[in-house]
Amino acid sequence: MGSRAAALGGTVLTGRRAALRVWGAFALLMLLAAAPLVSTVLPPLFDYPNHLARMHLLSEGGNQFYAVHWGPLPNLAQDLVVPPLARLMPLEAASKVFLVAIFGLITGATIWLNRVATGMWRLWPLLAFLLLYNRMFLWGFLNYLFGIGVALAGAALWLALERERWWLRTLASSLVALACYLSHIAAFGFYVLVMIGIELSPAWSEWRGRPWPALGRRIAIAGAQFVMPAVLFLGYWHPAAAGIGYAVFWRKADLLFSVFDNYDRPFDIVCFILLLGLLGWLTATRRLRPAPRLSWALGLVFAVYLLLPSQIYGGSGADHRLPMAIFLLLIAASAPEFPNRRTAAAIGVAAAVVLVARLAFVESVWLQADRVYSADLAGIDMLPHGAKLAVAYPARAVNFVPIPEVHLPLLAVARREAFVPTLFAYEGEQPVALKPPYAALADTAMPQDFWALLAGGATAAETTGLRRVLQQYDFVAVAGGVPPDVPPVRCLRPFFRQQNFEIFTVLHDAACGSPDG
Repeated sequence: MGSRAAALGGTVLTGRRAALRVWGAFALLMLLAAAPLVSTVLPPLFDYPNHLARMHLLSEGGNQFYAVHWGPLPNLAQDLVVPPLARLMPLEAASKVFLVAIFGLITGATIWLNRVATGMWRLWPLLAFLLLYNRMFLWGFLNYLFGIGVALAGAALWLALERERWWLRTLASSLVALACYLSHIAAFGFYVLVMIGIELSPAWSEWRGRPWPALGRRIAIAGAQFVMPAVLFLGYWHPAAAGIGYAVFWRKADLLFSVFDNYDRPFDIVCFILLLGLLGWLTATRRLRPAPRLSWALGLVFAVYLLLPSQIYGGSGADHRLPMAIFLLLIAASAPEFPNRRTAAAIGVAAAVVLVARLAFVESVWLQADRVYSADLAGIDMLPHGAKLAVAYPARAVNFVPIPEVHLPLLAVARREAFVPTLFAYEGEQPVALKPPYAALADTAMPQDFWALLAGGATAAETTGLRRVLQQYDFVAVAGGVPPDVPPVRCLRPFFRQQNFEIFTVLHDAACGSPDG
């Protein structure tokens, strides 16, 4: 009896030491991963200035140009977190706290899910840190990434409470499902698939054994968590658009690389090959033991990824979002067995070197972006309060670049209380809307139309109409590359200029809206 108790005590002690080792490494890696965020004024995430503008409006309750309309939309993670934080600290700091929270939630949930699914604390799920600066993050899909962290944590909680009372499990999972739904609809879809996959194996066993009451109880408890999201989805959410579109199928393989794709393509490819090589070697030597309950979930999510369209409900890149979630789930579901400690240590050191190198690439680009943005912001800060700022950029500018400036004019919303028509304010997607007169003005001309006017690519009739529209603005910001020639609109006067970012003053004159203007 005494020897058994000693053995159990040793197991608990070993578990505690393993947990301390894992979470200690987690804390250190979080400091490293967050370094680019805290060392720069403005993270160069494509949609980030647009998000900052919306956070400012939500914090202030709107202004003369924009109204706030709260509702249970499935795209509210940042919207619910950052504005309350902005009452305690500057908006920019609150937004960066949210970015750090995304990193911590994703990696922490992966570690916890791996522990619950495999029964041991392992350093293996720390591989999730290698995936943080992925293409989805650099695009600025922040609500979705936060929701993926919630989904992984929810899966871990669901398994951890499996032997607890049914009402506790139902209550906890219902709160998680609601939080995941409100974070982002695509993350909620991932959570639903994972929950189905987790319950498939035991449900199949009960189906074959025909203990129908147990099967019915399992289905009822698992399904109860989706009642509130289903009510919100069917009763309150109305997608901005309908329709489904598929891209060429071979793109599915290319999209898997997006988990490593950021700034240095050759290096990113090497990193991706190293990860695939590690997983392939472990699988071929039968050293990669998947957790049984997560194996079904992983297979189901991957099957849906292969079938998922690229365009759905007006959202673009629906299938682009899943590779990150798939790799995180794969890491969480894995329990690798290395030949010896030396091999495991060598792989750990190699992963650490790759992580540091990747973060060094990110830091280098972000510091360069910081210099560009600091210069651009000087021009934005010169604008008068309450100005109306049109935006011009070519269609090709809506693409990934290391230092995006397309949405930079929107910082005038937060910094100068300006009107900028390109704010993300779509019905059913954001809790912010343009007030009717300014919504009509924004719909009159798109940024590509103004670009055609400035670059001399508009027809005579289009030129006359666009000149009249410009008369309703005070300034026009040109982003995504400055037109090669002096704008052929004599009623614009240079106000501020950088290499890829320029602001013109609109001269208000009746002659400027005429065909000869």
